[in-house]
Formats: sequence, structure tokens, C-alpha cells
Amino acid sequence: MAGFTEIAQKEFEFLEQEFNYEVVEVREKSDGGFVTYVNREAGVGVKLLYEFSSAFVFVFICRLVDGELCENPLPIGDDTEIICFDFNDYLEAESKMRPAYDYGEDSEYYDPQNGLRNFTREFAKRLQANGQQILKGDLSALPAMASIIKRRAESLKHT
Repeated sequence: MAGFTEIAQKEFEFLEQEFNYEVVEVREKSDGGFVTYVNREAGVGVKLLYEFSSAFVFVFICRLVDGELCENPLPIGDDTEIICFDFNDYLEAESKMRPAYDYGEDSEYYDPQNGLRNFTREFAKRLQANGQQILKGDLSALPAMASIIKRRAESLKHT
């Protein structure tokens, strides 16, 4: 059975074929893994991260810094420059993905052979359908995403 990184590279191959992204890092771990893509010309990076404990595929979109994919500095405060956001936050409520367990054990995401592939494919479909401008380098949504991230960070401080 294929691991996350192999599945992700197959399901997200449109990044390379349609948008000229290149894979720059792949790491498979026992509890998930990640694949990182960059398009230096567009100034955008995409990091696909699967965490078994979260039962979720994170699709992070990042503005490249000096041609490299960097994560948001921590801790996040009001004055933090946000350069990376979760694509799921960009989607309308009815299009957002949820953790696999939210769909129930009868869902196609629990199929013993293809569950992870089916789940990962849904994230890829949403990025391909709704992220065209972002993938081409239009990060005008970043300020709106930054406010979501900062509000989330603030609410986590109080829990």
C-alpha cells in the first residue's frame, strides 16, 4: 500500500504539469509525511502535510522568501508577518474539508486499500478548482488569511 508522499505526488501532479512547480522536499514518516513544491517564478510554495493523528491533509500555501519556502514565525502576534496559510481557510464553508473521521467509517475515506488516496484526491480537486490564481502567484488573499490565522492564534492563547 502506498504511503502519503507517493499518493500526494500522484494526486497533486497537476502542480508540476499545469503550473510548473517542482518538488523540493519529500519526507515520509510513520505518522504521516509531507511533500513540498515551489514555483520560484510565481513566488509561491505549496506544502502538503498529512498527520495521522489529525486525520487531515493540510495544504499550505506560502509566499516564497528569497526563493525559499518558509513557515510563519512563532509565536504569532498582531505584528507577525504571515507568509503561509492553510488553503482550507480560503475555501467557502461548504467546500472546506474536515478530518477523515468526521465523514464516518462508511465513507470512502475509510476504504482499507484506497482511503488515504480518496481523501488526498479531494484536497487536490479543491486546490485545482479553487486555487488557480493563487498557484499562478496572486497572493492578494494573503491579508484576509493573515487575519484568520492571527485570530486563531489569539484564541489558542486563551484555551
